Amino acid sequence: MKILSYILLSSLLIFVPAKALAQEKADSDSTQNYGMFTFKGINVSTDIFGYAYSMLEDYISGEVALEVNLGNKFYPVFEVGYGSSDVTDETNGIHYKSSAPYYRVGLNYNFSNKVGEAPKNNYIYGLARYGWSNMKYDVSAPPITDPVWGGEVPLNLTDVKGGCNWFEIGAGVNVKIWKHLRMGWSIRYKARISRDNGPNSNVWYIPGFGNSRHTTFGATYNIIYEIPM
Repeated sequence: MKILSYILLSSLLIFVPAKALAQEKADSDSTQNYGMFTFKGINVSTDIFGYAYSMLEDYISGEVALEVNLGNKFYPVFEVGYGSSDVTDETNGIHYKSSAPYYRVGLNYNFSNKVGEAPKNNYIYGLARYGWSNMKYDVSAPPITDPVWGGEVPLNLTDVKGGCNWFEIGAGVNVKIWKHLRMGWSIRYKARISRDNGPNSNVWYIPGFGNSRHTTFGATYNIIYEIPM
């Protein structure tokens, strides 16, 4: 009996610490996997909708994005792209040409996932961005007749420096297609914060923003790859 009691007591002494260590590891893994700001991976994407703008507007753009997944809830984003426009107004003959890179930084917020919840295959998110672009543009027009002194005044400006910054808010959908491949789209409301036209003319096209009206709407259609971590 003494030997049997000794064996049972020894087993309990071994089992209890082992169970405690297993529980501690499970808690640690849970925090590591589902913490609010835990690093979960990196997504890279490209927007293909920007190329379709050439069929709707007089400009075209393309961009790529880098997105960091924090706890399947917060997604800090950096976007960089290149936009160009080369258009002539058929009414007045004014020709405008510009091309330049643009940049955006911001955040996507996953509305479908709760804090500490495993990632969903499909989710809806809100977004906020700050964007900016510095460009040079050319503008020319047929000669204008001076109504007072007569004669014609030409307009031919090249390499005029301009710039703009703006903010964007919107919403989108992200869908899993196959393994690490995803796709998604977003709708964005854009509003200018400031604009630098240059000394003698006005910026007509802002890369990454669109037509230089004060507010506008935009859209993206992204192909996304989740880098395995």
